[in-house]
Order: sequence, then structure tokens, then C-alpha cells
Amino acid sequence: MRGQLDLIAIERAVNGTAPEGMTGLELHEAARILAVHGGTIKTIAAQLRVPKQQISGWFPELVQEPYGEYVCGTPRAYRRHLKPGERCGTCCGANSARDRDRKYGRAA
Repeated sequence: MRGQLDLIAIERAVNGTAPEGMTGLELHEAARILAVHGGTIKTIAAQLRVPKQQISGWFPELVQEPYGEYVCGTPRAYRRHLKPGERCGTCCGANSARDRDRKYGRAA
């Protein structure tokens, strides 16, 4: 343990083991780690079993802006930006991540 954080519980939560009895600080730290590694609000909330609103409150920068009927931060929205010649860093990153996953045989 480091201060108020159980680092083993955080590591288990980040690696997909169901978090039970974690404090708010531990959940926040696990969510921060997942966000740094490209997690979305939806995936982080599902993995940590907390409401999506809690994750978006902790990390407002992860909130995706709607783009037409699509949400920025997806490969589909990236293609929508290409048509009018727009450049969106969020969508470019999502498209690049999808391409890497396909190249290295990871599930998309």
C-alpha cells in the first residue's frame, strides 16, 4: 500500500479483475491509468463497474463531442471528417489505433 491506495487492487482492476471494495481514490487512480492507455468513458466505466457520469466527471477531456450523427473519436467519424477536408485529432487517433489493432491482429 502507498498512502491511502491499495496498488494491488488498482493493478487488478486495470487488468480486468472485478474491483470489489475499492475506495474512491483507488477507482480514480485505476480510471486514470485506463484513460492514459486510451480507454473510453464507456469501456472504463464497464471495467470498473462505475457509472459513466462518474468517469466523465473525473476526466472531462474524455467526453466526446458529437459530429453529426456520429461521435468524434471513432474511425467512422474520421471518415466523415475526410469528406469536407477537416482534420480532427481525436478521430485521427482513433483511426490510427484501429489500424494498429488490425496490423498486429488484435480484436477491434
